[in-house]
Amino acid sequence: MREIYYNSDITPKSINEIKLLTLYYDKINIVNDTVYSPKFSQANGKFEFDGVEDLQFIPKTFTTDYKVLIDENVIAITESSESIEDEFEKGFASKISEIVNSSHDLIFPFHPTKRDSKIITEEVYEIMKHMWGFEWGKPVESDLIWWYYSLKLKCFVKLLIEGKTCLSSSNNLNTLFAKFIQQSAKSNVDLRTQGSTKSLALDALKISLPNPDILSFDDLLELKLKLKDELGLFYQTINTIEVNNMQLYNTGLKDNEYQSIFFNEIQKPLIELENKMKNLSSKTFRKFIERMQNPKSYVPLIGTVVASMPIQYALLSSLGMTAGMTILEYKEQKRELESNGLYFLLKLKQ
Repeated sequence: MREIYYNSDITPKSINEIKLLTLYYDKINIVNDTVYSPKFSQANGKFEFDGVEDLQFIPKTFTTDYKVLIDENVIAITESSESIEDEFEKGFASKISEIVNSSHDLIFPFHPTKRDSKIITEEVYEIMKHMWGFEWGKPVESDLIWWYYSLKLKCFVKLLIEGKTCLSSSNNLNTLFAKFIQQSAKSNVDLRTQGSTKSLALDALKISLPNPDILSFDDLLELKLKLKDELGLFYQTINTIEVNNMQLYNTGLKDNEYQSIFFNEIQKPLIELENKMKNLSSKTFRKFIERMQNPKSYVPLIGTVVASMPIQYALLSSLGMTAGMTILEYKEQKRELESNGLYFLLKLKQ
């Protein structure tokens, strides 16, 4: 089963990303957390405790919006619990708090022209608006945003340790994760860090897909079923490319050189996949394929891919753009090598 954890901001902008993941992955685990906040009411001039409000990291309408995929077991919601935090997780808590605290200017940048003024970035605004109903004029819940990124970062690290494949399109979270990796690599010799190297598949394929907004969830499920064999072949091909070309990970090849090396290997499954899609009877599917001829219709899927790796053997990856020899060698020896990312479907036309 091709399974991935989606640890990202669930806003209207994420729907196309989830659609693309649906087309390729068998199971998408939506990472959710909860922050509990006390509620107070005012009566007779006094503030009184009025219960506890649970603030989810997914919109209230999520289960309704994605009901089709949830009912088909393509999407599941995973929830963590602070009450069962183990000692290993606690060991990272102080480092995560330190990184998020030192990144306040990243999350709430200074205004470019107004001295000592902060701004709300589009990413933070989208989170507050679609998850917690923020409106202009209301106080900014800066503490809640702190918890949001802290718990998201903690989840990223935990999934990495557990050997899960995880993706996020949050620019802030990706930056925080990169800082964590960098600082951990410097302070912990057990990580056996040996420097940064390229990710073969990401550099070689430059994956970008036509915008899937014209496809409904039912369309996607039908397309997924009809392309089952072709998608499986493409998955296996990318995995084979990574294994067979391990020696190139530490080289200084440029992007165009990567593309020339791997083009012949990926061309056959790409052509088979494209031809199968073109021959499908649905007008919607054909329109989706026609968009491949128009570069303006492509929307890059920006994400962080965390390879499946035991932390004690890993060269921890950063922003999905680095990978390490150590983990590939280890997993090849253990016969555990598996596809470690979002390297799928169709190549952007040159």
